[in-house]
Amino acid sequence: MCGIGGYFLRPGASAPEGILDRLQAALTHRGPDGTGQFVDEGAGLVHTRLSIVDLEGGAQPFVHDMTGGATPRRTVLIANGEIYNHQKLRTELEQDGQCRFTYRSQSDCETILALWTTYGDGALTRLRGMYAAALYESSTGTATLLRDPFGIKPLYIAETAFGIAFASELAALRLALDDQGNADATFGGFIIDRQFAPDDMPAFAGIRRLAPGERLTIQNGRITSSDYDRPLAAPTDLTSPDDFEAELANTVDAHLMADVPVGLFFSGGVDSSTILASLSDLRARNAVTDALLTYTVRFEGGSDEDTEQARSLAATAGAEFVDVVYGKSDFLTNAGMAALACDDAAADYAILPTLHLAERASADVKVVLSGEGGDEFFAGYGRYRAGLRVLTPKFPTREGAALRANLLRDDVAAAMRRRYQIAKADMPDLKTRLCNRGVALAQLQRHDINDWLPNDLLIKLDRCLMRHGVEGRTPFIDRRLSAYGFHLPHQHKIGAGGGKHIMKSWLDQRMPAARPFARKRGFTVPVGRWIAEEAETLAPLAAAQPGLAAIIRPDAVGDIFAAADGRGGLLAWRMLFYALWHQIHCRQVAADQPLADILAA
Repeated sequence: MCGIGGYFLRPGASAPEGILDRLQAALTHRGPDGTGQFVDEGAGLVHTRLSIVDLEGGAQPFVHDMTGGATPRRTVLIANGEIYNHQKLRTELEQDGQCRFTYRSQSDCETILALWTTYGDGALTRLRGMYAAALYESSTGTATLLRDPFGIKPLYIAETAFGIAFASELAALRLALDDQGNADATFGGFIIDRQFAPDDMPAFAGIRRLAPGERLTIQNGRITSSDYDRPLAAPTDLTSPDDFEAELANTVDAHLMADVPVGLFFSGGVDSSTILASLSDLRARNAVTDALLTYTVRFEGGSDEDTEQARSLAATAGAEFVDVVYGKSDFLTNAGMAALACDDAAADYAILPTLHLAERASADVKVVLSGEGGDEFFAGYGRYRAGLRVLTPKFPTREGAALRANLLRDDVAAAMRRRYQIAKADMPDLKTRLCNRGVALAQLQRHDINDWLPNDLLIKLDRCLMRHGVEGRTPFIDRRLSAYGFHLPHQHKIGAGGGKHIMKSWLDQRMPAARPFARKRGFTVPVGRWIAEEAETLAPLAAAQPGLAAIIRPDAVGDIFAAADGRGGLLAWRMLFYALWHQIHCRQVAADQPLADILAA
C-alpha cells in the first residue's frame, strides 16, 4: 500500500520544476516507510511506500530491462495496492516457457510488471486485488494507467500542456501542478445534497478520477485509448448458496496476505461479524495463536448496548477487543483533519470515527479488514426493497434533502436536477419490477456499485486509514466473492429477514449470538446533536464561508444548524463539512486547529 504519482511528457515538453519532489512530499503519509523515483526524458515517476509484503525487497519503482531483441526494452512500474493472487500468477509465469521476466523480489506488486511485459495490458484483468498502477516503457514512450475494477484504490489524472500528470490523491496532484482553481459549484451542491459527487463530476476543472476498472493507454504524453475491467459483466458458475462458506473463507484468507500484523474494524454488525466468524475458523484451522485485534468505536454519552454486543462477540471468537471512544471534544478539535483527509470530498459522517479509529489502530497494526461492500454485493440496503416496489418505488437516484428544502442556488439546483433525471434512466422500469425482480434488483445494486461504493465509502476508507499509514482491506469487495454475491438468485439476497439473506443465514448458524436477523440499528454518529449545541457559534461562521455561500441560501444556515438534533442533522453536517473542506482545500487554511477557528480564518 503506497502513494504513486508522476507524469508522461509530450515530445519536446518539460515537466514543471520540482514536480516529483512536491508529489513525494504530499504523498508521504500514504507511504512513510520509503520513497523512490524514476526519471528519463519522457517520464517521471515517484513512489512512497507503506511496507506490507516483502518488507526488505519490495521497494519501488520496479525496473525491468529486456535485452536480446532488436531494441532493448526498459519497463518501469509503480503501484499502490495488493495483488492477492500474485503467487498463483507468478507460478504460471515461471512455468511459461515464453516468459522472459525475472523477478527480483517477493513483492506482490511486481507481478503486475511481469504480466504487462509478458502478455501486454490485456492480461491485467487477471489481477485479483486492489490497486492503482502506472507502467512505462521508455523505448517506445508507451504507458498504462490502471485502477482496480471496483475502485478500492484511487487514481487522479490531469491532461496538461506538457503531458499527463497523475497521483493517488487529488490534493497531491493539485499541489504538484500549483492548481489554485476554485471548486465546481455543482460538485459542491452534490456534496451537500447527497454527500458525494458522481464519478464523472470533478471537484476541480482539469483533474478527474480514473473510473473503477479504467485502463488508459498513453503514447508520448497523450491518451490514445481506454478500456474497462468489468468482472460483473459475465455470469459466474458459482451461484449456489452452499458455496457461501467456502467463498467467504477463500476471500478472507486471501485478504490476510501480509508480513505485518492484521486487525479488524469491528462494529458487531452482520458484515464485520461474518468476517470475524470466518477469521476465527481460519485461525483455528491453521493453529494461529497470536492475538487478533478488533477495533470498535463508541460515542461518548451514547448507548453502550452495541459496544457490549461487539465486546461479547469478540470474546466468543477469541479476539482482543479495543474500545475506542469518540466524543464531542474530538469532533470540535479534529473535524478539520477529517476534511483534510477527504481531499476528494465525501461528507459521510462516518469519516469522523473512522479517522479516529485508524489513528488508534496504527499503534498496533498496518493492515485492517473492514466490512465495506457486503450491502452492495449481497443486497443489504433497505433502499433496494424500496426500489423494487411496484407502486411509488423509491430509487437511490432521487433528489436529496438540500434540493427538497430548496436550499441551493437556482443555477446549481437546475444543473443537479438534470443529472438526477439522467441517472433515473438506469433504474428498473415497471415491467422489470413486475416480471423480473432479479434483474431489477441487479440494476439497483449495480448503480450503487458504480456510484455510491467507490465515490463515498471507498474514498472514506482509503483516505482516513492512509492518513495514518494504515492499509484497509475489504474482503467483500473482491473479483471472486463480489461476482458470487452479485449473481446469486434474488431469493438468496432478499428473504424474509430482509437483505443479505444468505449471509445472515450462515451467520445465524455459525455465530447465533450476532443476532443477524434482529432489526438493524444502523451506524449513527451524534454529530447533529453536537452541531445543534454549538449552533450559535458555528452557524454564522458557516453562513459567511465563501464556498458555502456560493452554493446555498446563507439565511437558511442558522435554522438548519439549530434544528440539527433531529432529522436535519445529516444536512447540517454536510453543510458544515463542505465549509471546512472549502476552507482547507480551496483557501489553504490549516486543518490542525479547532473547527470554529478553521471557519473563522
